[in-house]
Amino acid sequence: MLKIVNCNLRTKFIIYFFTISISANSQNLELNFSQANFDSNNCCWRKLANSGQYIEAANLVVMYLKKGNVSNKQSLNWHASQLFAMAGDNKMALKYLNKSSNIFHYWFGGSDGKTWYLYVHGVKAFIKRDRKKLNDIINLWNKKYPVDLNYKQLVLLSSNWNKTYLEASK
Repeated sequence: MLKIVNCNLRTKFIIYFFTISISANSQNLELNFSQANFDSNNCCWRKLANSGQYIEAANLVVMYLKKGNVSNKQSLNWHASQLFAMAGDNKMALKYLNKSSNIFHYWFGGSDGKTWYLYVHGVKAFIKRDRKKLNDIINLWNKKYPVDLNYKQLVLLSSNWNKTYLEASK
């Protein structure tokens, strides 16, 4: 945040208002981006997340979900959940995790849909601190589906059980 010193109250207010206006206009611009641009590695919420501003990044994703040019809600809900989890806001993380997958993925999504469903529920188990459920999901996956990055992430979460999501997921 901008630190304003050696100014009278009126000048401080003008500088503060100008800073807020620039920030709001920047966010409005980002809301007009296509989801591909908004979700790119060199833009928007990813820049915030890469600098450790997880809550700000999550809130930007949520704002985009509400007012942006959304083409894939599931993906954005997943990113919001992950960002909230990294910030330690497990209640909000679970809210958006619940929106990132549903039973239809498991029933009708083929192998990819089933593993996505298991991955989301494994992350939920970690956040809810349900180790048995997480290990059951890992065991089911290990028996029925090919190992992929999401499976490895669940194993990583399980092996770092006593850490926060942010610490365990790295």
